[in-house]
Amino acid sequence: MPSLKKNLAHSARIINHLRIVRSSEHAEGLLARLSERHERATIVSWLNANALTIAHRDDGLRGNLLKSSILLRDGVGISILLRLLGMEAGTNMNGTDFIPRIIRSYAGKSVALLGTQEPYLSRAAAAVEKMGARVVLRMDGFEPPAFYAERLAGVEADLVILAMGMPKQEQVASYLAEKLERPCLILNGGAILDFLAERFPRAPYVWRRLRMEWLFRMIQEPRRLGRRYVVGGAVFIAHTFQMVFMLRNRLKNA
Repeated sequence: MPSLKKNLAHSARIINHLRIVRSSEHAEGLLARLSERHERATIVSWLNANALTIAHRDDGLRGNLLKSSILLRDGVGISILLRLLGMEAGTNMNGTDFIPRIIRSYAGKSVALLGTQEPYLSRAAAAVEKMGARVVLRMDGFEPPAFYAERLAGVEADLVILAMGMPKQEQVASYLAEKLERPCLILNGGAILDFLAERFPRAPYVWRRLRMEWLFRMIQEPRRLGRRYVVGGAVFIAHTFQMVFMLRNRLKNA
């Protein structure tokens, strides 16, 4: 029981760290601020049900999410959790939609793509350049954090997109933020490069409108995502009920 309470307290800290975007106007303002020159390395991460489930047991991921300069809500699961806790859920800021908007706001600026593998990495780079940004570095997502820091030290990247999956990309982001001397914006983008490369299809609009994109993705990739959404989803639901009953008051004081 003590360890459960401790883990739920950690989850409360992550939830309190969320940046709630309340409207499309608020999202536009955030986009404008992200496209400005930064004084230091700025990390943007996304919190979905899977991320919170992993962070519940992974101290490293939990710490790295809390190190994010901006943590945005992604998906219906976190929305339901926030509402059950009596908190505002705001707009869904999933990276698959928001990151391309960020890339377009960096038109004419330099971008580093770190993640996925060939040929998808090259296809993603071509898609990014069509949006107007200049790709100055691209690397697959299988190297240690220090390797990426060494390569980035030799280029001037205004925007760094990590697409290595969780929890590695969050670890790399925290490491880069500590080691890089040049300020930049670092995005923990999950599968964004694969989507830009059209390796995986987006769910049709009606599926997204009904908040069922997760089901579409699971149907497309049952081996990779089946356990995440079925088993992980059950764990998330259990944690949700625990948090609803135990964290309402704790959230105010976390």
